[in-house]
Amino acid sequence: MNKYLLAIDIGDTWIKAVTAPVETFEVFAKEQISLSALMNRIEKVPSLLSEPADFLNVIKTLIRKCEIQYGAITGIGVSIAGLVNYHGTRVESTTSKLSILKRVDVKGGLEMEFGCPVVLINDTDAASIAIAELGYLKGEQTIGVLCIGTNLGFSIWKNGRRWRPNGNSPLLGGIYTPDGTYNELGSVSKLESLHESGNLATVFSDSAYETEVKAYWQRLAGIITSAAEIYALDKVCISGELSESVAIANCDIKKELLSQIGLQSGENQGLLNIEVIEEANLELFGALSLIAYERKAATEVIKPRYEQYTTELPYQPNAQLNELEAIEVVQLLNKAEEEATRLIDQEIEQIAYVAHKVSDSLKNGGRLIYVGAGSSGRIAALDAVEIPCTYGAGKDQVIAVIAGGVSEAAIDIESGFEEDASSMPELLLLNITPKDVVIGISASGSAYYVLSGLHFAHQRKAYTVMLQQELPPLHPDYCHQIIPLHSGAEVVAGSTRMKAGTATKKILNFISTTGMICNGKVHGSFMTDLKCLNNKLVLRAQAILKNLYQLSDEESRQLLQHYDYNLGEACRQMNGVRNARY
Repeated sequence: MNKYLLAIDIGDTWIKAVTAPVETFEVFAKEQISLSALMNRIEKVPSLLSEPADFLNVIKTLIRKCEIQYGAITGIGVSIAGLVNYHGTRVESTTSKLSILKRVDVKGGLEMEFGCPVVLINDTDAASIAIAELGYLKGEQTIGVLCIGTNLGFSIWKNGRRWRPNGNSPLLGGIYTPDGTYNELGSVSKLESLHESGNLATVFSDSAYETEVKAYWQRLAGIITSAAEIYALDKVCISGELSESVAIANCDIKKELLSQIGLQSGENQGLLNIEVIEEANLELFGALSLIAYERKAATEVIKPRYEQYTTELPYQPNAQLNELEAIEVVQLLNKAEEEATRLIDQEIEQIAYVAHKVSDSLKNGGRLIYVGAGSSGRIAALDAVEIPCTYGAGKDQVIAVIAGGVSEAAIDIESGFEEDASSMPELLLLNITPKDVVIGISASGSAYYVLSGLHFAHQRKAYTVMLQQELPPLHPDYCHQIIPLHSGAEVVAGSTRMKAGTATKKILNFISTTGMICNGKVHGSFMTDLKCLNNKLVLRAQAILKNLYQLSDEESRQLLQHYDYNLGEACRQMNGVRNARY
């Protein structure tokens, strides 16, 4: 029996489904077939959900239309017009027409009925995954993904990562104006109602509707301009029913919107880039991609039992810390911290090998990607954020993704079991390739967020490394290397921000610094690609030029100014043409 993946997209008007043979999807992942060939048969039924039982009945009807047997389904990805919780297990809010879904255990019900893994995802996040997989989300920029249909869906992609202010999806459609909400102003429903059969493509192509269409472009341009200002967007990717219809109508939506944006702002319309994604049914493709990888991780990820967590043991089992004087506590902590990295020298060869892989990766267009949770994730994020200014690497070359999201990582810790969620919805947005090195960091070795990320990266042929306290009893197939911290038990049992954190920071520093040195970012003992972001760094750059090229203070100052405070360019020019006049 052939095995299939099933993707379902639940919208206000239609519930759609598509199936893809597992083997065919794996071929697509290797870029050997087109998206249209992968999803060549899409079935749909009206979105009529008035009672909880209606949901499962509708899904059964769709599967019959797809002409596949229950036992052939190996995974189901569900895209929903509404907010889905971080773990992808329940619908938290949705439109009034779909409100019944808040009373339905969508994930649990489908898993019980079909006996296979099920994942839920917001429809715009699903579309964003598809857009990333198709190569539209890349580079050092902030991109807004705007899915336009009955409502407005919106998500933000920033330097390779999903950006969720306050830990939530940005609800652009809910913004209120005197003329209505952005959902109402940007919806295509009113335009559809102008045509007797609801053919949106005809509305855009028929001159009889020119006045209404022009008014719509004006409203949509205002929404896009506001979003660009609020979220500092460099680009907006437009997808959904609108982009599909204008493609059929041969209407240049980009030209229309940029014209209106220029008229409204009175500024250079070229400052904001608009990209129209004409591929259809992106929500289905995103849900399909997610379940394709999640179903394997659900059965193959090896998570240790709690009694195996050596990080939970106390440094001194009989110590009564609460009875000690402050000086005694500090002395004990200092003694323990001195021991925290004593055994790292046992792993020097492993660390050096990973650093070499990182250097090769960056030279060949790859990236260093950290995946972490809790304190481990924040230590990794600190390392990643320092690399661009210290060594001039792009912000999209060294990236950290953290359970719960990076936007609030500096002021809050995960509070909703986020480290137990999968990281695949975020890593799919990175479009990981075999050129990348992905390092997972979890002191206990138990964070599913980290383990699922490594499993996914391994499926995408990236080089995968795990940092954890000790080597596990079984070496999982999805890790090329496991580097043990050897930091030992904590003074306060389980407080891995202490000894384990110290060991983690040292190892990550060793890997990234060595990788940058091997990548030509250091000459002698000096960082020659640092970014001049403040007065101290400007003075440091001048001192580096003075030291490396035997210049006077004034000569080094003028040289740096000549190259617009770009130290790397100044050094390259000095290395190539030492006798040139500046």
